Amino acid sequence: MRIKPLIPVSDGLAYVAPALVWALAWGLMLMAYDRISLGNLALLLVLANAVASLWLRPLASLLVSSVAVSLFNWSFVPPRFTLTVDLSEDAALLVTTLAVSTVISYLMELKRQAADHASTHQMQVRMAQEHVHSQQLRNTLLTSISHDYRTPLTTVMSSASVIAEQVGRMPTERIGQLAEVILDEAQQLHRMTNNTLQLARLDSNTMNIPMNWESVEEIVGTVGARARRTHPQRRIDIRLAENLPLLRCDAVLINQLLDNLIENSLRHSATDKPILIHAKVYGAALALIVEDQGCGIADAWKERVFDIFQRVEASNALADGHTRRGIGIGLAVCRAIAQVHGGQLQITDTAGGGTTVQLTLPLSEQPEQPRELSE
Repeated sequence: MRIKPLIPVSDGLAYVAPALVWALAWGLMLMAYDRISLGNLALLLVLANAVASLWLRPLASLLVSSVAVSLFNWSFVPPRFTLTVDLSEDAALLVTTLAVSTVISYLMELKRQAADHASTHQMQVRMAQEHVHSQQLRNTLLTSISHDYRTPLTTVMSSASVIAEQVGRMPTERIGQLAEVILDEAQQLHRMTNNTLQLARLDSNTMNIPMNWESVEEIVGTVGARARRTHPQRRIDIRLAENLPLLRCDAVLINQLLDNLIENSLRHSATDKPILIHAKVYGAALALIVEDQGCGIADAWKERVFDIFQRVEASNALADGHTRRGIGIGLAVCRAIAQVHGGQLQITDTAGGGTTVQLTLPLSEQPEQPRELSE
């Protein structure tokens, strides 16, 4: 059976440590033989036995202690270099030393067993908590999916059924309207599915994040252009500081994070209100900021909205009459993406009303720019 020491060390030191303790103790006793009494030398012996017991099992510790007491008798107890003992006081000292070493070994074993039991109990409690959390998460996810996925699916099926049943009789304009409804609901389903899968991958702690040097201008420009194509009726402004440094990140994840933030701003603000995306440098960090002029978020919800399946309950209807959709994982995914990049998300109020979400990412030392080849 593998020895489990009370003091955690590497496997090699778990066997070498007792030998080192004894070598040190024996050296001290040899140097102090002519300076201190035999009883004080025996205290050094007891101390070495106690320290060695941290790594040794009781039987091994008792065996080592017996050998140590015998060597102590041979080396220091008169007559020296024999196993005989002339004085009864010295014999009592040897017996007492061996008895104390035995008691210490037994107590160390009890302590070791108690530590093992506590560790096992903590592991069982942690596994039980993880199981309960997993069950709660699964039940909540299933409940959310059964509701929030069913709504767009029902809309898609209903619109498609109308087109199929009235093909040839329905005006082209009406078909176009229903097609837009199907496309919008399909995009919503695609977004919810991507967020759900991404959150599961990031929470598994097994995802290898490929970090590359990326241009902030390209990332923000790509996200902004996609948002303008998806919502051509909305005004989306982009303001970037000059000479922004390169960002070491996973561009796909940062794109998804900004997509979620922009989508939230679009859905929680009126159609005549602009969305502002801008980037700037704060010392050794880069800030990517999405501002809207919507209904805002109460202070009590500014942290809770980043928790999974949390949605602000203050208002279920937007200014344009549409209802809020989603299963409450968009901002949870954003926070997970920020954390794997060593960054953080913060929500504040926009001046004049609305919500400002700031993503702060640490800047790494910039790569050397390749030198231009001379002709």
